[in-house]
Amino acid sequence: MEKEEMEMPLFYLQISSVTHAYRGQRLLESRGIPAAVQRDSRFASARGCGYQIRVRNQDPGAVRSLLVQSGIRVLGIKDGDGNDIL
Repeated sequence: MEKEEMEMPLFYLQISSVTHAYRGQRLLESRGIPAAVQRDSRFASARGCGYQIRVRNQDPGAVRSLLVQSGIRVLGIKDGDGNDIL
């Protein structure tokens, strides 16, 4: 397999509040999933607080399910180029 085929993409989960974003980051990291919270001003103007969790090399659907099952509202998921993916 080529390197590009083995790597899973970078994606961003838009979260409903900064509190939930940091809670989600801690949850993911406790499960061995590296994650980082960051602000996205483009998203803030559209809806929500504008915070997102950045994740790489994971299945976006599985990560979203984990957060939702833990009571964290995910407003959307975008790829590294800002396109909706789920």
